[in-house]
Amino acid sequence: MGVFEVIFDISYLVLVLSFGLVLLVQNNKNAIIFAWMEIILGIGDSFHLLPRIISYLSPQGFGGHLWALSWGKMVTSVTMTFFYLLYYFYYRRVSGDYDKRKMYILISLALMRIGLSLMPQNGWGSGEESYAFAIYRNIPFALMGLMLIVWSYKNKSLPELKAMWILISLSFIFYLPVVLFADRYPLVGALMILKTLAYLFIVIRGLRTYMPKFTRKNLLDISFSSLVMGLGLGAFYREFTKFYNFTGPGHLSKVHPHILILGFVFSLFLYLISKGYGLASIKKLGGNIKIYLTGLYLSLISMLAIGLWEVVGSLNSNYLRAFQAIGGLGHIIIAFAMVRIVLLLIKNDQEREAHNELSYKEA
Repeated sequence: MGVFEVIFDISYLVLVLSFGLVLLVQNNKNAIIFAWMEIILGIGDSFHLLPRIISYLSPQGFGGHLWALSWGKMVTSVTMTFFYLLYYFYYRRVSGDYDKRKMYILISLALMRIGLSLMPQNGWGSGEESYAFAIYRNIPFALMGLMLIVWSYKNKSLPELKAMWILISLSFIFYLPVVLFADRYPLVGALMILKTLAYLFIVIRGLRTYMPKFTRKNLLDISFSSLVMGLGLGAFYREFTKFYNFTGPGHLSKVHPHILILGFVFSLFLYLISKGYGLASIKKLGGNIKIYLTGLYLSLISMLAIGLWEVVGSLNSNYLRAFQAIGGLGHIIIAFAMVRIVLLLIKNDQEREAHNELSYKEA
């Protein structure tokens, strides 16, 4: 379970943040709102998921990280509220439902939820969080969710809201039993993975809505996303290793140069040289880029997992072999995609030269 959750959590954070950054530079106000939903979701969840990842990889386990786990849950409680509040404003724009009463109700419930989450009676950081306040702070949150589900269902025919009511329903169906029963029955906590999957499908739904097909501009979007992710992971590496007084070499130091070169530089290079390519060629390039990004993400997930372990301490051989296998698979996929991309570029150049030569002869 531990190795699976580490891989899953890192994958989720990388995908949510990178997809959010890609949507952020779309020429569509609705897409930008959705992008901020995703970015806030990813940043907020990292405060909860990163301590869980570290707990699995370190010899102290969960008992040695209760403070970080608890405060991370508090941050996530607040950011999840902002996520759904932003979703309401997204729903409001795409549906044209500008009923001010609905807006005031949602904002009031969100403020109640945030206020209850910040109260000291929650016992954040103490290791003995209040079960009663866990119920109290989730009552306005559940009401928010219920209203958004009903409103989204009534407008489910809109392409921007397609399936959103189902995914929001699933997120709450998997989340609320954890709040109510996880303390008594720890296995119920596994439902959080399913809740996280529901969030991931919401993110994917937004990406498919606003980027339904691959265009040449998407290479610039990927380049921008990779640049921000690379710079952000570089800052994370510096601060994370400083916090743990880690000065040795490790995989974590390789993450940001990999994503800057293989993500930012490579995508920008393809954007510059693909000018003038026809729609059919761009479509083929897009298919290969998806394969390439799959390999890149797998490689980054492997480096992040091994790099975190090298900093925080202890990992059994089964964990290490699993992470290395993911990294090896990622590198194989990258190599395969690169060969296909280069062959495609060569073919396009040959066709353009043949076309130019034919035009010259006809002239």
